Amino acid sequence: MIRTGGIDLGGTKIEAQKFDADWNVSDKRRIETPTTYLELVAAVVDQICWLQKENPNLPVGIAAAGLSNPNSGTWISANLPANGMPFVQDVAKAAGGRYTWLNDCRAFTQAEAIFGAGQSEGTIVGLVLGTGIAGGVSIDGALINNGNGQSGEFGHMPISGAIIAAHNLPILKCGCGRFGCYETYGSGPGMERLAKHLLGRDLSSREIELGRSTPDISRVWEIWCEINAALILTIMTTIDPRTIVLGGGLSKIPGIIEALESALKRVAWRELTLPSIRLGTRGETAAALGAAYEAYHV
Repeated sequence: MIRTGGIDLGGTKIEAQKFDADWNVSDKRRIETPTTYLELVAAVVDQICWLQKENPNLPVGIAAAGLSNPNSGTWISANLPANGMPFVQDVAKAAGGRYTWLNDCRAFTQAEAIFGAGQSEGTIVGLVLGTGIAGGVSIDGALINNGNGQSGEFGHMPISGAIIAAHNLPILKCGCGRFGCYETYGSGPGMERLAKHLLGRDLSSREIELGRSTPDISRVWEIWCEINAALILTIMTTIDPRTIVLGGGLSKIPGIIEALESALKRVAWRELTLPSIRLGTRGETAAALGAAYEAYHV
């Protein structure tokens, strides 16, 4: 029996997954993400129709890169050709139903809270480190997503002034249009900006990962970890999670947990109890699974 369906809508692929009664993937279908808005709407509708072929009332959750503006109803995204468009409404109109939409990082968080590394941990934070930085908050299995849908945009909190001053870093403009967001230095491209500023060299995040044993690149890595540890400290002192679950491409760097834990001990004051930092365990199913779970429980 198919319990529900989930769609992982990213900048390069749209993957639909069917989940059985035990929340295992029973079938999946992947297509490329189109580059135009009308084709994107049609592609999402096509995936919904595939999920609901045998059951038109099957709950469907969609985990997508971006946010829906609660006031205007328009979509906000740098990675999909839907920015400024009434994306949610157009999909609902074309597919003939209502669907549960989640930001992909919030969906990751919920999948890990219910089925993964944050299971039974009470308050958990998902922290996705990749091209950007974002995440989500789940408390006792309930995703915090009932305001304007903006919780978890951790990468757009202002970076620690102490770190900027200590390393004489320029304050950079973020993709969101503001200056000084954590994402400008704490993301993958941010790591590369650090290398350019500190070493005067163009290095990819992969080259930095592989070159951490050399003194100059080691310094780039340590400062990058310090920046993300400062972000975790801000999360700790506002949300107080028991566990932080890492996701995204940069979470796959060997030794990242130990490096962040070491940096966190340096930036936090001694009396604080530090959260557990863990790697996500749900892999590529996480976003679709989290969205499907939310759709089932609406």
